[in-house]
Amino acid sequence: MKVVSSLASLLRYWTVRRLDLTEVCVPAQGLIPLLLHDGPLTIKLSEKVLQPLLSLLHEIQDEALTCSFLRKVGGELTSCSLNWELLHYLLLQSSAHTITVNMRKSRFLQESVSRLLPFLDRVVFKRPSPSFVLTAIREIYKARASPIIASLLRSLDDVINLTCREMDLEDFAALLFTLRHSDRVKLNLTWTFIPAGEIKSILFMLDKVSHLSVDRNQLLRLVHCCAASEAQQGAAAGLLRTVQHRLDLSCCSSVELDPQSDSLSLTDEDCRAVSTILTHSSRDTQLILQDCELEDSGLDLLFPVLHRVRLRASKAVLLRLVSLVPVNSERESVRRAVSLHTALDGQLDLSHSTLDHRACEALALMLDFSEELTELDLSNCGLTDQLLLTLSAHLHKVQVLDLSHNNITDASTDMLLRLSINTSTDTVRLFGNNIVDRTSFKEDKRFEIW
Repeated sequence: MKVVSSLASLLRYWTVRRLDLTEVCVPAQGLIPLLLHDGPLTIKLSEKVLQPLLSLLHEIQDEALTCSFLRKVGGELTSCSLNWELLHYLLLQSSAHTITVNMRKSRFLQESVSRLLPFLDRVVFKRPSPSFVLTAIREIYKARASPIIASLLRSLDDVINLTCREMDLEDFAALLFTLRHSDRVKLNLTWTFIPAGEIKSILFMLDKVSHLSVDRNQLLRLVHCCAASEAQQGAAAGLLRTVQHRLDLSCCSSVELDPQSDSLSLTDEDCRAVSTILTHSSRDTQLILQDCELEDSGLDLLFPVLHRVRLRASKAVLLRLVSLVPVNSERESVRRAVSLHTALDGQLDLSHSTLDHRACEALALMLDFSEELTELDLSNCGLTDQLLLTLSAHLHKVQVLDLSHNNITDASTDMLLRLSINTSTDTVRLFGNNIVDRTSFKEDKRFEIW
């Protein structure tokens, strides 16, 4: 306390903008001389000091001292646990200060939502729980207090987080009411239950949403709803915009309660709906099909829109897409090859996939009908000299070719060396094959065969 008192005296002569006392343990009453300092001083305190200081201010009820305290700490109270009585006292002392509250440390404030509403323009909520957010919008909806929605969203940093909530019809009506009086909010509906038949209403509110977070099952429902009619397809561009042009159907976008349900089976109807809304995309969309199972008939439905997407898919799905490139019509085969090449952005990784003669013929056809590939990874694919021969006429179109850990022998040496004649081939990796005479490969730096 003597040190702090001396410091307060020195501050009459020193110009100090910021005072960090987070490593100092001092009784709450010892800080009062610092709070009375008139200069533009910001004080940073530890939780152990700040919490008892708040209790002291509440006890002595000195308006000038409390206003000075709020000014000195900048209203930053996220390290403290606040109840309604304490927060209400602070809010009543000064209308000039915004108070920032950590809702994880002040959970009991949720019981006082209705009493907080008049002060929303002066409170910022950090880490608010979804239940608190839902309670707040429900209270506003009951009072039809649309003018304070803007204040609520400011206090929530323009984020409406309703993750893991089971919404009834009234909850959903409160959400729509809030969105109707909002602009450019971030909406999180991940693992949120929406009443049956109500999901269409969200589509027509997407112009109020800047960013939408949903799990893959919710995303599929939105996609189906969007594709259901011509009128609803008008919302496709809005849906793609709010999910940041990213249709993520992988298990990374969803936490499943059943550990066996990592893989999502996409039906033909799912693929048709995805294809329908992608036709309304104004720019390339990232389509993520990792952890997804699809029938060939479903993949056929995606080919017409592959040129509009950047595709990330499991190797099994990629191999089946390659196998579906050859069809009876050469014109259609060319279109499929070009679309798949575009979707892959010039990179194809089929490593650890078993390639048979039919798959190699399909891959050769794709390489023949499309532009150069930046990278083709065929490592650990069980390739033999005969299978490699099927691909040989088109491998010169690959810049980086990985043939490591296959069953390639010296019989393919001449064919592989011909690749080095092509200037577009930068690297050919041949690790772990059955090539005995490596002399010719070691003379060319483009071959890696240590």
